[in-house]
Amino acid sequence: MQHRRSSLRGPAHASPCAASRRQDFHQHRRRGLRRAASLAIAGAGLCFAAPTWAANWFEVQGVSNPAWGRGRLSGWVEPDYTSKQAGTARNGLVPRPNLVGPRFAGSDELSVQRAQLVARGRLHPGVDYFLAGEFGANGYTYGGSGYSPKLIDAHVLLSHYVPGVRVEAGILRAPGPEEAMAGYMDYSFFPLFPTVVGQLMEPSFYARSQHYAPTAGAGYLVPSASMSSNNGFRYPGVEATDWFRVRPRLELAYGLMLGEYGKAFEADTGNGPLLAARMQGSWLLGGGKGPYRNDVTGFVWYQQARPELNGQGYAMHRSGFGLTLRHGFMRPGAQHLKLEYMRGSGLIAAPSPFVSTPGLAPALVDTTVYPGSNNTAHGYYLSAGVFVTRHVELDARYDVYDRLPNLPAQERDFRNLGVGVQYHFTPLTRVVVDYFHRRVGVPNPDAIGPANSPARLMATSVAAAVGNELDVYAVISF
Repeated sequence: MQHRRSSLRGPAHASPCAASRRQDFHQHRRRGLRRAASLAIAGAGLCFAAPTWAANWFEVQGVSNPAWGRGRLSGWVEPDYTSKQAGTARNGLVPRPNLVGPRFAGSDELSVQRAQLVARGRLHPGVDYFLAGEFGANGYTYGGSGYSPKLIDAHVLLSHYVPGVRVEAGILRAPGPEEAMAGYMDYSFFPLFPTVVGQLMEPSFYARSQHYAPTAGAGYLVPSASMSSNNGFRYPGVEATDWFRVRPRLELAYGLMLGEYGKAFEADTGNGPLLAARMQGSWLLGGGKGPYRNDVTGFVWYQQARPELNGQGYAMHRSGFGLTLRHGFMRPGAQHLKLEYMRGSGLIAAPSPFVSTPGLAPALVDTTVYPGSNNTAHGYYLSAGVFVTRHVELDARYDVYDRLPNLPAQERDFRNLGVGVQYHFTPLTRVVVDYFHRRVGVPNPDAIGPANSPARLMATSVAAAVGNELDVYAVISF
């Protein structure tokens, strides 16, 4: 799975470590004093450097469970039914936001949205590995060239070689927003990321080697055939990370990654270096373990890259900060809360209003990419949930995304309000029903054209046609 549960239950971990050293000593005393002493020292270092009771999101995403040994297979499947209100624009066509991705063939669809097979384990006390393949029909596996299962995680973690630094290398989650760091068990509404996260932080990549036509609004039109699928917040690279208990209840953690902006295994999307960093502090509330521990965490993160478009490099920046609360899990009264703000500049993408249809202008069916640091976007989300019984959880989410406020004619304001109910059979298997009230605003219609101009009428009718969404799905782990 994408998370692991800790093997120790509290901060009093000196005694288990001492017991481990004594056991190692007795098991190996006949092999000589030097061998026994070296094993005892290694065991002490392992217990001190990796207190598994202190699990945070950096740890649960990157460290294999030692109890699994050298290897173990696991996975999960998400069958999903999505229905969107199929409102139409003034040209009689259903806008893309009212079609179910990733194929955008209709407004109702039953599919296997996600399916992963995971292999992970420990090759050595200081070497862990993690491999995961994605087989579902989603924005990661389905791009301009159609559907193709893909490797979504592939990395090794080296621990205990340098004090205060664990080194992760391969295909990694880049340090960034909370929704990008957390695994599937932590999502309140799984099929639909908050708009600000989905549009600003999970881009679809374009073929760098091609030349794209400019638009009147300082953007460039990228045809669907030139667009790759998104990368699921993962980039090829190397990361330094670690976490520290500085006080009995205070834990600090960091992640610093250098990678390649683009999608792994798709060379034409590689677009220069990516620098990503995140720092966080957690106040432990006591109780729980692993990803279910009770804590309050504040965090700040930053990403930057300089991708090229038509042979010119442009500065791209993303940053954000937020707060999370986790208190209890699968018990009446357990609750969680997330609040996060983020902004970006450079390489802001505006997906096309419609899917490719004969007779429509390129601006209506192609993605428009706005490079340059003067192009901006920002937004926030608030997500909360509470268990009313051991198995039943009620959730709510509100998110806002303001895209391109610097370009009045292109500015759009996205707002989603969602409510949902989950039934948890186990910590990793559940059934979910959620409903989203979705609205898109055109803040500056006068900047588009006169009241009866075709461009303005089309833009406002597309925004007005965006309808609500119902999702029914299950997360089944094995």
